[in-house]
Formats: sequence, structure tokens, C-alpha cells
Amino acid sequence: MSTTHLIVLLGFLLLAGTSSSQPTSGDLATLLAMKKQWGNPMQLASWDPVSNADHCNWTGVVCGGGEDRRAVTGVSLSKLNITGQVPESVCDLPSLTRFDLSYNNLTGSFPGVPLYACSHLRFLDLSNNSFHGVLPDDISRLSPAMEHLNLSSNHFWGTVPAAVGGLQALRSLRLDTNQFTGYYPTAEISMLAGIEQLTLALNPFAPAPAPPEFAKLTNLSYLWMSNMNMTGSIPKAYSSLENLMLFAMYGNKLTGEIPAWVWQHRKLQLLYLYNNTLTGKLPRKITSVNLIELDVSSNNLTGEIPDDFGSLKNLSILFMYSNQLTGTIPASIARLPNLRDIRLFENNLSGEIPRELGKHSPLGNLDVCNNNLSGPLPDSLCANGKLYEIVIFKNHFSGMLPENLGDCVLLKNIILSYNRFSGEFPAKIWSLPRLTTVTIDYNGFTGTLPAKLSENISLIGIENNKFSGTFPTSATGLSVFKAENNMISGELPAEMSKFPNLTELAMSGNQLTGSYQHQSFCCRSLSIST
Repeated sequence: MSTTHLIVLLGFLLLAGTSSSQPTSGDLATLLAMKKQWGNPMQLASWDPVSNADHCNWTGVVCGGGEDRRAVTGVSLSKLNITGQVPESVCDLPSLTRFDLSYNNLTGSFPGVPLYACSHLRFLDLSNNSFHGVLPDDISRLSPAMEHLNLSSNHFWGTVPAAVGGLQALRSLRLDTNQFTGYYPTAEISMLAGIEQLTLALNPFAPAPAPPEFAKLTNLSYLWMSNMNMTGSIPKAYSSLENLMLFAMYGNKLTGEIPAWVWQHRKLQLLYLYNNTLTGKLPRKITSVNLIELDVSSNNLTGEIPDDFGSLKNLSILFMYSNQLTGTIPASIARLPNLRDIRLFENNLSGEIPRELGKHSPLGNLDVCNNNLSGPLPDSLCANGKLYEIVIFKNHFSGMLPENLGDCVLLKNIILSYNRFSGEFPAKIWSLPRLTTVTIDYNGFTGTLPAKLSENISLIGIENNKFSGTFPTSATGLSVFKAENNMISGELPAEMSKFPNLTELAMSGNQLTGSYQHQSFCCRSLSIST
């Protein structure tokens, strides 16, 4: 620091010390001490009383306390790539109520000593850093006013201390995505009567059932308990959690049926129960009308998809893949106005895809592969221009592809293998600007390939169809081209400079002429079969 800079700073502090706002001058000095403890990072360049005398205008600083409304009440420095540890001087900010250091590169053990003195702190977010170690048994020494405690996405280990139950003002407790082990303190957590958000997910806790005690937490709106070795069934007692908006217990070892209260919950918006071993049939009556995202995939559910799903007017995501569902896809689903992603693959569904699917909603993804579906594809799939992926291989679909698929400018992947399609493959599809994958092998398509393929196309599989014409002359992005058993004629290019990324070429069973040797494809490895 230059002499002039130092003199100006000292003068500023002396002036502040003789003013009527003496307490807030201490806040300024504390902020400067914090900056120094972090090594004066460039991200806090605005923390400079010479160039910016008003500390309330410094990056991440919020004022509002004190008689002159200039006392620091909040420090929010998320996503600034700050390194080091939590400054020991932070609680010298006597009016501090909010402290957010999330998404940085801070290290060290839980900073209890620096933080216990922050007697008015209500919001503490240390998530997405590199803190480690065991949480202290006296963590309840944090401010009794603490409402929001977020320690997620760090490297804390050991058991969750029972003392968290002593923070009786908590409305949000986030401990997910750490390395906690053993048993979490269900009795103590269940005494946090005002808690609204609770996350314990993604921790290797000891196997245990979902705690019935949590049924007492009737203010819960957000309950995330996924990937934490839960066993047993979903408690029927959780029907008392009438304010739930998110309920996530995916990636556990849950068994039994999905309880009736889940399908009758009036406030539930996000339901994630995938990757368990849940069984049973879905009920015919569904009254959880506020559902937006529903994922019960990768279980052992049986029976038919309820027609009542058509009453879920807010539903945007419907994932029920990898179960044992039977019957047809209800026509009512096609009338859902917000449906954008439907994945029902790996079931035993039959019948046709609803004829109006995509007509009334911004449908982006349709994945129904590995079923027994049949009939033609409806021409409404891309009616709203949002379709980006069709994955329907290994079914019994037939007929011609809708010509208007060639107008789906967002389409990236078309995977139609192992069906009974016939007729000419729409030529306009080859020129779609975002198209990367076309696998339509084992059908009865006819048509020709364009001379120049889009640079975005990387994989083409058209084996066992009836394509004719000649081999393309240019495809700069293509890495795999499989076209065995078609009627493509003529010669392959003498040199492959216009196919710089091609690594696999399969052309046997066509009507090609000429001789093709490995040395024609200099300077890279290319597997070729002609």
C-alpha cells in the first residue's frame, strides 16, 4: 500500500471514528480484516475505502441495521472463487444476520469458533465448498436465531450431532451431499417443529427405515432423503405432511407400494421415487393435481398407467421407465398442456401412441423404446416445434414417418431401430441444423443420402433398409456410418479428407464397385467393412 493510500485510509478511519456513526466504522474495519485474512483477493477489489468510501456499496455487503441504517447485516459472497477459511473476525459485525459463502473453495473444519459469536445470525450458507471433518457436538452454540443452515456439498464426515436439534428456530436444514455415516438423530430433528426444508440425501448413512417421527414435521414443504441407504416402505404416516411440495426418496432400497397419500396430495409438485424396488399397481384415482414432475422409474411397478394422469394439467415430466407396466398409453396424456418429456421405455406397453401427443404441449422428448407399441407415429409430435429427441427402438411401429418431422429444427436424435417402418425416409431430416444421431436400422425405409451431410451429424445407422443412391461426398462431423444391407451403389471416395472424423464404416451387402484398401485412409485408424 502506498504512503498516500495509507494516509487517506487512516484519515478516513479517524474521521469515521469522530462521527455519529461510530459503530459502523467498526464494520468497515472488520470487512477490511476479513478481506486481508482471505489474502486480499481481486474479487473483493471494491472493498477499498479510498476508491469506494461507502462500505454498504461493496461487493456482497448489505446494510440496514443501526440508527443510521449503515450497519452491516449481510455478507453474501457466493460464487466468487474465494479460497482459505472463514475469517475469525466475521462476528465482529454485531448486526450480521446473513452470511453466504456458498460455491467457493473454502477449506478447513466447521468454523464453529468464528461463528458462535454471531449472536444475531439467522442465515448461514457454507454449501458447495471443501469443508471437512466432523461436525462439533456443540453446534447448537450457533445463534439461537438461526433459521437457515446449509452445509451441503462439502466433505463433512462422521455422525450428524444430536445438537442440531437444539437450533429450535431452524426453518431449513441442508446436510445433503457429504460423507456422513452412522445414524442421523431422528428424534432430535423431529423436534424442529418449524422446519420447512430438510435435506439428508447423498450420504452413506447406516441402513435404516424412513423415520416415522418425521411425520411430526407438518410444516415441511421440501423433503430430500435420496441415496442414503433407506430401507423398508414409505411411511403411511407421512400423510400428515400436508405442505409438501417436493418429496424425493430416490436411490434407496425402499420396498412395498407407493402409499395412497402420495397420489392424493394436493400441494405436491415434485415427486422423485426412482431407483428403488417399489411394487404394486398405480391407483386408478389420482388427485395430486399440482404435480409438475413425476419420476417413479426403475422400480417394479405393475398394472396400467391410470387415465387420471390426464387430469395433471401442470405435469411437464413423466418418467415411468424400467418397470413392468402393461396396457396402453392413455389418450388423456396427449391433452396435458405442459408435458415436455415423457419416458416410458422398458415396460410392456402395447397399442398405439396417442394420436394427439405433442399437439397440445411443448413436447421435447419421447422415449418409449423396448415396449410392444405398434401403429404409425402421430404427425402431431412436433406440432409445437420443441421436439429434440425421439427414441422408440425395439417396438412394432409401422407405416411411414410423418413428413413434418423434417421441419423439427430442434431435433438432435432420431433412434427408430428394430421396427417395421416403411416408405421414403423424409429427405428434409438430413438437413436439420442440430441433428447428431440417426439410427433407423432394421426397418424398411427407402430413400437416398444427400451428397453433403450436416457437419453436426456424428452417427448414422441405416443397416438393413432399402436405401439406394450413392455414398455421400462430404461429412465432416461423421464418426460412425453403418449402412450394411441396403442398395447403395457406386464407389466410395478415393480419399477421405472430407470425412476427417470417420472411425467406423460398414458398407457390406450393398452394390458398391471399386477396390478399397486401408491405405486409402491415411493417418488414422478406420475400421471398414465393404
